[in-house]
Amino acid sequence: MKGWITGWLGLLFAFIGLEGLDGVPRYTFGTEILEDGISYIPVLIGLFGLAEVLRVLPQTSPYTIPSDVGRIVPPFHVLRKYAWSSVRSGLVGTIIGAIPGAGANVASFLAYDIGKRQASPEERAKWGKGSYEAIVCAEVANNANVGGSLLPTLTLGIPGNAAAAAILAALEMKNVVVGPTIQTENPGLIYFIYIGLIIANFLMYGMAIALVKPCVKLFSLPRTLLMPLIIPLCIVAAFAVGLDDFHVYLAFVAGIIGYVLHRFGFPLAPMVLALILGPLADENFRRSLRIFVSKFETKDWTSVVAEHWIGVILIVVVVYTFYDGIFKRGKEAEA
Repeated sequence: MKGWITGWLGLLFAFIGLEGLDGVPRYTFGTEILEDGISYIPVLIGLFGLAEVLRVLPQTSPYTIPSDVGRIVPPFHVLRKYAWSSVRSGLVGTIIGAIPGAGANVASFLAYDIGKRQASPEERAKWGKGSYEAIVCAEVANNANVGGSLLPTLTLGIPGNAAAAAILAALEMKNVVVGPTIQTENPGLIYFIYIGLIIANFLMYGMAIALVKPCVKLFSLPRTLLMPLIIPLCIVAAFAVGLDDFHVYLAFVAGIIGYVLHRFGFPLAPMVLALILGPLADENFRRSLRIFVSKFETKDWTSVVAEHWIGVILIVVVVYTFYDGIFKRGKEAEA
C-alpha cells in the first residue's frame, strides 16, 4: 500500500504543467514557471542525493567497510545464481530502450521493481542493503537500454534517448540516411556499430575494475567531510538542468519529501517511475481515448476491440499486475 501511495504522489506531480494535447494548464496556480512541468532530474537529485545527506549526516557511527572489499569480481556461483535476473533485466532494458523518450532511468527502476517482486523473501529482505540481485537488475537494464535505443534510431530515425540522438546527428553529418534501407545502402555500418558497442563494454569493464577500489575508499572519509561535499554537487547538477534557481529549490523540496518518506518506510522507486512515465502515459491515454470515442460513434465495441487486439492484451497485463501487486501479495502477507 505504501508503494501505491508514493506512486500516486509521483503521478500527481507528473500532471503539473500544460496538458499535452490541448495546452490547458493544470496545478500551476497561475505560476508560469510550473507550466513547463516538473523535471524529474532535480527530483531524482533530491530524493536520492539530498535526502540521503539529511538521513546520514546526523548519524555518529562510522561506516563499516567489509573485510573482503579486495574482491572485485563476484564468484562464479554468484554469477550463475543471478543469471536469470540478468537475462530478464536485459530484456526489460532493451524493450524500454526501444521506446522513444523512456530512457535508462525508466529501465533501471522498472527492472529493479520487477526483480524485487520476483525475488524470494530472503533475498527481498536484502534489497536496499547491498543485494547482488538488486545491483544486477538495475545495472543490466541500464546498459541494455543503450542497445535497445538504437533500434528506433537506425530503423525509423527516432532517437530513443540522448545518446542515440548524438549518434543520429553524427550519422547525418556523414550523409547517412537512417531507415529500413540502412543495411542495404550502408552494409558495413551496422556491424561497425555492433563492434563499437562490444568494445565499449570491455572499456567500461576495465574502468570499473580500476575505479571500484578508490570509490569504496571514499567511505573511509568522515561523514562531516563527505556529506558537505555532496551538497554543492547536487546544487550544481540541479541548476544545470534549467540554468535557474527553480530547479535548485525543487531539488531541496524533493529532498525533504524523500527524507520524510524514507523515515516512515515509503519506497521511492514507484514515485520516480510515476513521475517519469506519467506525462507520456497521460498524453497517449488522452489521444487513445479520443480515437476510441470517435470509433465508437460509428462502430460497435466488438469490431473496435478486434481492430485493437494489442491494446486488449496490454489491458489484461495491467489487470494481472494489479492483481499480483494487491491481492496476491496481500494473501502471501497474511499467510
